[in-house]
Amino acid sequence: MKPFNHLTDEMPSSGIRKIFELSEHIEGCIHLEAGQPDFRTPEHILDAAAQAAKDGFTRYTPSAGILELREAIARKVTDKNGFRAGSENVVVSPGAVCSLMSTLLALVEHGDEVLVPNPGWPNYVSQMACIGSKAVRYPLDPAKGFQIDFDALEKLVTPETKAMIINTPGNPTGAVFPRESIQRIVEFARKHDIFLVSDEVYEEIIFEGEHTSTGLYNDDGRIAVIFGFSKTYAVTGLRVGYTVCEESMAKLITKIQQPLVSCTNSISQKACLAALGGPQEHVNEMVRVYKERRDAVIEILTDNDLYLYTPNGAFYILIDISGTGMNSTDFSLELLNEKKVAVAPGETFGETTSTFIRVSFSTDTDKLIEGTHILCDWINKKST
Repeated sequence: MKPFNHLTDEMPSSGIRKIFELSEHIEGCIHLEAGQPDFRTPEHILDAAAQAAKDGFTRYTPSAGILELREAIARKVTDKNGFRAGSENVVVSPGAVCSLMSTLLALVEHGDEVLVPNPGWPNYVSQMACIGSKAVRYPLDPAKGFQIDFDALEKLVTPETKAMIINTPGNPTGAVFPRESIQRIVEFARKHDIFLVSDEVYEEIIFEGEHTSTGLYNDDGRIAVIFGFSKTYAVTGLRVGYTVCEESMAKLITKIQQPLVSCTNSISQKACLAALGGPQEHVNEMVRVYKERRDAVIEILTDNDLYLYTPNGAFYILIDISGTGMNSTDFSLELLNEKKVAVAPGETFGETTSTFIRVSFSTDTDKLIEGTHILCDWINKKST
């Protein structure tokens, strides 16, 4: 038999998935590794999905998404994100991960280099492997709250560099890039004539400051902005994301989606249309609770001399375990087996955080506090 596609050999295994699968067999486990909201999906979104099914809205849709959803997204981007968009600039996909992959397939070829954050969401590297391009990691500085090290970034550019991916608010860091950094990133992309893919799926989850979209500065059409519904509306299972970009790029992304996914789930699109057009109070409430949880975790870390930085968005924090002398995978496995607390090993996000673990605020508040106390006690015990 001939071999399978060798590109899959370059895809890293998910350390988060390994911890999750092991934790499923541990009774009473406290889950701090999860990357999805723990809130119930708002009723008006569920009602819209149910109504769409009852109405027989269960057929194929246009590959770019139904027109009324694309128009609603364009209004949202114009009114909330602050840059003009029409339905022709929007491509709806089955989740932001598909939005990202479809966009990269439109921009990047085999052998191209793509700058990706370190630490960063591990799927960036996996997607590069699928395409046959090379992920080149640029550092986010832990000493500066995981902001971009622009001096180090500049040194990574080669003639093969084709694109750069940024993520703000960030996973796993919770870092929010200020407006000045966003402007500098766009200037960097123009200077080196590369595409900029901006992952902004956590746009609504901001605790301090503001979210500045790169789309504000897309004067020459080199920027593709990735948004999603999952984190904002607690609908991770509906799988709806979208790319906002220049019209010719949107047409190419749509063309790529035809053999890739045909179209996005019709019922999910109707549900997300209701999400945009319905009440938004639940979003504010989720952010309020996430901030309370973040503050509680920071207080516990401070009391245990483990505080490093304050994440200003998303629902994650990275915690330094270097004092234990263990790598993050071994530490996470031992914590899980000995103390029944599941955390995400930092090395799954890049070598910069090989001695960090990620904690998510998207879990029950009491369990989060209990788990963080256990985690800190374990770090201190292993550090003595």
